[in-house]
Order: sequence, then structure tokens, then C-alpha cells
Amino acid sequence: MNAKRSAEWTAVFDLRAGYFALLALMTLPVLFPIPRTADLVNHWARLTVLAMPASDPLNTFYRVEWGVIPNLGIDLIYMALAPALSVETIVRLTFTLSFWLPAVGVWFLHGTWAQKPSPTILIAPVLSYNLVTTVGLVNYGIGIGVALIALAWWAANERRRIVRDLLILNAAAVAMFFCHLLALAGFCVIFGLLEATPHRGELFRTTFVRALLSPLYVAVALVLIWFMPPMQSGYQLEGQKSWMLVAPFFSGLSYDIPWGAGMAAMILALFATRLVVVAKPARYAVFGFVILAVFAPSSIGTANFVDARLVELWVCLALSATVVRVPEPRHLTAVISAAAVAFACIRLAVIIPAWRSYNEDVAEMRTAFSAVPLGSSVLAVTPPNCRDPDIDFEYNLSTFVVIDRRAQVNTLFAGQGLQPLRARDPAIAAAPQTIAKSEWLMETAQSKADLLALGAGVIAHWRDHFNVVVDIHGTCQSAVTAPGLERVASSRIADVYIASRPR
Repeated sequence: MNAKRSAEWTAVFDLRAGYFALLALMTLPVLFPIPRTADLVNHWARLTVLAMPASDPLNTFYRVEWGVIPNLGIDLIYMALAPALSVETIVRLTFTLSFWLPAVGVWFLHGTWAQKPSPTILIAPVLSYNLVTTVGLVNYGIGIGVALIALAWWAANERRRIVRDLLILNAAAVAMFFCHLLALAGFCVIFGLLEATPHRGELFRTTFVRALLSPLYVAVALVLIWFMPPMQSGYQLEGQKSWMLVAPFFSGLSYDIPWGAGMAAMILALFATRLVVVAKPARYAVFGFVILAVFAPSSIGTANFVDARLVELWVCLALSATVVRVPEPRHLTAVISAAAVAFACIRLAVIIPAWRSYNEDVAEMRTAFSAVPLGSSVLAVTPPNCRDPDIDFEYNLSTFVVIDRRAQVNTLFAGQGLQPLRARDPAIAAAPQTIAKSEWLMETAQSKADLLALGAGVIAHWRDHFNVVVDIHGTCQSAVTAPGLERVASSRIADVYIASRPR
């Protein structure tokens, strides 16, 4: 008996070591100076504004307004660590937390639902780079990490102490509110489904009452939602349900779909052969939450890719609930472990060159941005119909003008009810915080009418608000043809123009 127990503990230790070794392996690209994500530099620029002294030129363009605002994860971490760490270090730290915390939550939650760790859990670290981390949804990544850790704590505590449980879960829910509102919403749904799951030998009435009382454990966070200021409608991106399929393994590279299809086929094969099943206590939550993700809209105001975000949380939940049915899965463990390591190495082999190329572009672009006069107001544009697959990773690099040149830029996340930052110019504050099309620079009556219909009047009258134009064209041909612009610097992916004032 002792020998058997010793062997089981050894297997658990080996699986834990493999799990976190894989997670560390997938962290290697973070050693590059600038993490390759779509939004991270934008967050960095916003924190730069939060840190500005009274003499900083940025005070001319922005003001800081704190309040009961959700989605402040990275901002609050910055406020706590700013005395000890630089803005750049905090950004890299929070980026790392956005995939480490969910992975830690998956490990602990799995430990409560499986009698011993299943080798299928090794899939989770390989999925570290996904829609959340590559798009740069840092606040959401940290939020779902907190959600999974809180669910693990709840599932591991059989004996209930009402006062203690109310305090701990309400504190966790408040933390989720300030990390990301959608992470809190996902937690509430999963928690409610877990509470609605009947326990062995339990009366239906008992289960029903428990489910009915579940909102009390997040009541404080619900009060915060009630008192939060109304968010602007912002802008909408066209939603595509295909994001749900790509989200768990999205890295912005061409191999994402076939790579993800192979991973999905392997997982489905394990379930089809009944080698792996979902733990009974988690079945209501796993199957109920995926229905929610399937029918959720792809876009709600400024919170785009809603269903894809929910799928990310669901994948973490589902992997946490996997249980191997065979009594001695030594051969299965070896196969899955080898497959996980192979997938991780292949993924890194493709990701690292892309990260290296991205950092080369960043260095060249920042050199070109040195031509932007200090304290300028910058309009970032991109060519229409540009099919460069990396353009979404490049256009937010325009916010380096905030960091390096203390300049205002139309793409900075400021306002829209989700940041403690606001542009002082009312027209810029009300405009969509996204890159403009270079064709909009042409001052025709039709283009102005179209832009005003889009709520982007500041672009229709851009010469009244901006004195520099940055064209993020990537591998596409630059299409800036507006008169009165002098090109003063260029790089492989961006050009800088100084605008002359009309007489």
C-alpha cells in the first residue's frame, strides 16, 4: 500500500513539474523587449499618462479621473507598484500575469475535481498564447485568473462557514470587477451553475435554495455595477463567430487554424474514446457555460469579441474538469506529455521568429517617431483595405508617440467609460479610439458626411486638432495623398508627416 501511495505521489509531482515547466517554456518569448500583442503598448502609454508630473506636456492633452470604473486591473497594479518599479517593468509583469494566473487557477481547480491530476491538464500551458494574451487583453486575463482561483477555493472547501465565505467571495468578486467586468460576469454564471448542481443524495429543494442564494456571494460587486458611471456606446467592430474557434490558440499567425484543429482533434479523440470525461461536480458548469458562449454576441459596444473571451474562460474551465477514466494511465500520461511538449516546441519555433521580427519593426518605428516634435497632437492612419496580417499588431504602436514624444494620439485608450483617463479636447474624447483610414484625410464633402455619420467628426476636421500624421502602413503601400503634408521620417511599416496649418 505504501509503495502504491508513493508511486501516486511521484506521478503527481512529475505532472506538476511538467505542467509548470511547460508554462515556463511558453513564457520564453517574454524575454524580448516588447511583447508582441495588439494592445499592450497602448496600456503602457496610458500608464505613462497616469505617471506624468505637473510639468509634463501630456497635461495639455489629458486629465486623470478616477471613479467606480471596471477594467482597471493593470492601472491598479501600476498604482501599487509604481514607487518600486518602472512603467515598462509593470507592463511586462502584468502581461506575464495574464497567462500565468489562469494557468495557476486551472491547476488548483483541477486538483479539487480530480482525485489525482489528469495528464490532459498539460494542454493548458500550451494554450498560454491565445486571444487574450496576443490581443493584449491583460485585464481580462488577470480577471479570469482570479475567477478560476476563487472557484478552486470554493470547490475545495466542503464545510461552509457563511460569514467567512461571504467575505472571501465578495472580496474576490470586487477584485474581478476592477480587473474586468466580463470576467466577473463569467464567474457569476459559473458559480451559479455550480451551486445549481445537485449534491449526492440531496433534495431538489435544497439545491434550488442554494442556487437562489448564490448572488449573495457577489452582492458587493453587483452594488459597484449599480453605481458605476454610464459607459459611452463607443464603437463596434463587426463580430464574427469564427473568433470562437480560433480564440484558444490565436497568436496572429497563419498556422493558428490548422494548429488549433489538430489540438481540437486530439482532445475530441480522448473524449470520443471515453478515456477522458468531465468530472461530475463540474458538468452543469462546463456544458451550461459553453451554451452561453455559443449564443453570446460577438460585439457589445467597446467590449469586442465577447463570445471569444467567454470561450477562453470556458476552455480553462473544461480543462480543469477533465478526468482520466483508466485506473493506471501511465501509457496515456506518456503519450499526452510527449504530445504537449511537441506542440509547445513547434509553437515556440513559429512564434519566436515572429516576435523577433516584431521587435525589429518596433525599434525602427521608434527611431522614425523621433521626428515627431515634442508635445504634438498626432493622428494615426492606415491604408484602406490593407490585408497585412500584422497590421492589427502594429497600429497601436502609434501610442509610442505618447511614451517617447509626450504627444497626444487618437488611438490611445482614454475614456469610453473604461479608463481613468480623458482627452481634454471634447472632439477627441468623443471620437472612436481606433486608427483612421488615410482616405479620410481628403477633405471632400462626401467623406466628411460619412465620418460625421460614424461619429468621427474629429477626423472630418482633423487639421483643427492634429499637427502630425503617422501612417501605419505595414507591408501595404502608403496611401496618404492629402495636401499640406510633408514626410519627415519613414520606416518599413510607418511614415511620419508634419501638417502645415491652412492660411
